[in-house]
Amino acid sequence: MATIDFNDANNDGVGINFLSYLSNWDTNFTPGYYGFFSDNPSDFVGNQFAVADSNSTTVAGVGSADTVVLDSGSADDLYYDMTSHVLAGAVDGATFGQGLGYNSGTDTFSQSSWDIDINGLGLTGTGPANAVHNFVYGIMQGDPTNLLSVLNSQNNTFNGSSGSDVLYSFDGNDTLTGNGGADVFVFQGSDGNDVITDFNAAQDFIDITAWAAGSALSVSYAYDAVSGLYDATVTDGVNGSISVQDIANSSLVLGVNLFA
Repeated sequence: MATIDFNDANNDGVGINFLSYLSNWDTNFTPGYYGFFSDNPSDFVGNQFAVADSNSTTVAGVGSADTVVLDSGSADDLYYDMTSHVLAGAVDGATFGQGLGYNSGTDTFSQSSWDIDINGLGLTGTGPANAVHNFVYGIMQGDPTNLLSVLNSQNNTFNGSSGSDVLYSFDGNDTLTGNGGADVFVFQGSDGNDVITDFNAAQDFIDITAWAAGSALSVSYAYDAVSGLYDATVTDGVNGSISVQDIANSSLVLGVNLFA
């Protein structure tokens, strides 16, 4: 199960639109160098691997460029296999941000700021076309296709930033928390049984237009004695369900904060 955290890095309240962010990264991210296991260009194994939207051959030369740091989750567990010429080992996380620094004492990278932090991917593999190689190669090419495929294959927890975010459900049973700001929760038509933990009926929105639910749409409420509020269940019997936790009774209104 992956956990995806958003960060309003410049504190402007805009937050992160997850799919728009990845689309923009896909369009603009063009690494000019293969990447870094450390600040030693002859190093082919490490705790982490970093790529940058820069043609610099040194970590110090990356400057404020967009970067992605891939984390193995354990020491020296990500490496370039000189025999099969693939990346192998393990990848557990990916952090999208800007800038790049390196600490030789801990064999880890730092970024001057970060936007999206993903952990719990649990990818392992060796040999040609292994899961680690495919994932890292996609990141190196600025292509989010493999990342999105991995997220669609499991249950995920999304934690929004202090700003106004757009959070998306994937194919599994996902948990979505908007945190601050006026957030939009988008369900794409192939959803599992999902949970929204902190819906604010006065400013947040749920978008289920992809369901094309029509008259099959059902919204029901159940009293939660622990919170003293209600948990709403939104479903059409086809595209999964959404449990909206701890809201006032009958506070989801079509065309106001629920769009179908």
